[in-house]
Amino acid sequence: MTKIISLFNNKGGVGKTTTVFNLSASLSQKGKKILLIDFDPQCNLSIATIGYDEFAQHLERTKEHPFGRTIRAFAQPSLQPTQSSKVYRVQPKYQKEILNDQVETVDGQTLIDIVPGDFWLNSFADILTVGTDVVQGSGLYKFLVPFLLVEKLKEDNNSYDYVLIDLPPSFNTLVRSALYCSDYFLVPCTPDSFSAYCVSLIGEVLPSFIEDWNQGRKRYEVLNRYDQVIPEKGIPKFGGWIFNGFATTVYRSTKERKEIGADKFHLDKTSLTVKEDLFPKLKGISHYDCLPDFVEPTPVAKIQDLNTMAREIQKLNVPLNRLRSRKPTLFASWSYAQKDLMERMNQEYDSLAQYIIDNF
Repeated sequence: MTKIISLFNNKGGVGKTTTVFNLSASLSQKGKKILLIDFDPQCNLSIATIGYDEFAQHLERTKEHPFGRTIRAFAQPSLQPTQSSKVYRVQPKYQKEILNDQVETVDGQTLIDIVPGDFWLNSFADILTVGTDVVQGSGLYKFLVPFLLVEKLKEDNNSYDYVLIDLPPSFNTLVRSALYCSDYFLVPCTPDSFSAYCVSLIGEVLPSFIEDWNQGRKRYEVLNRYDQVIPEKGIPKFGGWIFNGFATTVYRSTKERKEIGADKFHLDKTSLTVKEDLFPKLKGISHYDCLPDFVEPTPVAKIQDLNTMAREIQKLNVPLNRLRSRKPTLFASWSYAQKDLMERMNQEYDSLAQYIIDNF
């Protein structure tokens, strides 16, 4: 069964896009078929995975492709009954370079597909209305575009093990839509004073999102009691949080690598906020279990600051587990320290992928 996972934080710069890209590569390497949905109007995931030039081509609107070849081609016609929705997918650039049309894997990796984003998503977010569409229950399906897109692909015999959704740093209607469609959500955080605050905000806002959907669902079911989709949506579960972008030091006495003092402080503070603030709020959602038993207050993954390698991932359009095989653009070659960091963080992404496979 396909699992839909949103990576979500209302704070920007926490590594959502990088995490989606690198996590997809690790899941793919474990034999899972992955669909990426760029549901962020900034479209950073699209540019990082397929490159700006190809992304620009997908944005082009022509007589043959009046809505381009992005998520817009599916989402906008869904609002206009006279139009036909289409799903356009593309493989990440690093896979397309060596892709043989006759096979489904690249060097043992199951293929990853991406539905490119579109700046038009800003307009789509404005079209969606919480009061009428959600709370009144008259437009719940408008908020299920990511799910309906996945179902459309299933009808065409294109199914996936996991769908990863990249989201804008916001609490807007796009985020609501993705969460209503999701089985789980992950929250990337960085070592700064705002992360604990943002986690507490999620504890305040998410229950209200869920309650809005629950009210609309009840109203909708009065007239549509045989609908089998709506009752199963609007119940996302918290899958854990990810600690991104911290620095470490190796202590001479023990040879042990640990977070530097300031980052350790923020790690502990965010973990405490998750335990004492977020957990109780999620447990307060009464009609389903939003907080699975396997989730701990500590992060499910700890991704160290990749420094210049993060920029190289975007420039070269390759995930971290492919970066070592590419020549860096800023240096003649990768340093020993960079190779060591790549290896350790690849292991961390692989562990995160296994965590998802084992629990979600």
